[in-house]
Amino acid sequence: MLNPFFNKEEQRLRALFRVLMFILLFVFGMGVPSLIPFTSLEFIGRALLTLGLFYVMYRFVDQRSWSYSGLNMDKTWIKECVAGILIAGLTMGLIFFTEWLTGGLEITGFGWERSGQVYWLIPLSVFFIQMISVGFYEEVMARGYLIPNITEGFTFDTITPQKAAIIAVVVSSALFGIAHAGNPNATITAVVNIILAGVMLAVPFIITGRLALPIGLHFSWNFFQGGIFGFRVSGKEVRNSIFQIQQGGPDWWTGGAFGPEAGLIGILGILLIMALSIIYLKKTGVKLEFSEAFSTTFKGKD
Repeated sequence: MLNPFFNKEEQRLRALFRVLMFILLFVFGMGVPSLIPFTSLEFIGRALLTLGLFYVMYRFVDQRSWSYSGLNMDKTWIKECVAGILIAGLTMGLIFFTEWLTGGLEITGFGWERSGQVYWLIPLSVFFIQMISVGFYEEVMARGYLIPNITEGFTFDTITPQKAAIIAVVVSSALFGIAHAGNPNATITAVVNIILAGVMLAVPFIITGRLALPIGLHFSWNFFQGGIFGFRVSGKEVRNSIFQIQQGGPDWWTGGAFGPEAGLIGILGILLIMALSIIYLKKTGVKLEFSEAFSTTFKGKD
């Protein structure tokens, strides 16, 4: 009789229970660093806890080779991460200037002009560290862990690893969007757009098997959106941005109080990032196909 909890052949828990275990431990772990009184250290703590959880689950519960983790940082990894930072930063710049030129926002000042903000670079630097941490631990969780495990869970009978990977991208992106549903000023449109952003971040991962581009894109999208251009980041206000703005224009276009991610301009930005990422990978000689991690069956420890 088939054991629904444990795979005797592979000597490990089945995919569903590995995913549930990781999510529960991740949610619990995110609360622990909140005890740290310094914001930047709190977010660094979350990133480190996520990395530790990911390593333990990936190596000893999943029993995978670390070479498939997406975190082997070599020259290619670093170049892809930098490319992601540039692509998302450029795209957010285009969003900003498009809104400005079409009357969707008004520049009301600059960060260093705010009353009492003599040391305005300090909170901006804290936000920078926050966004690096968030970009890292959310990608490790939502893409690095969920997608390989969901892929394995759906690989059976006539469903190939490639087809299962597509299902995994959809499921993980849906979870990613739903996780943002409780953010301030969240709307159905915002959740749907973030689901699309999840797909955009997943595509480079399943093509390269590396988390470099997704981490670079995620960090840069958030930091430039809030830290440089003054938009709300997933509904959350950033007070010490370089550009101080007053949002205007119709919500369906600008995203309103949630930020560009809830508007049509955000969708266009997400699609542009996806296109530029694919162009970059093609120009650097990466084959636009499923990486080995998503084109073969389970591979155990080294």
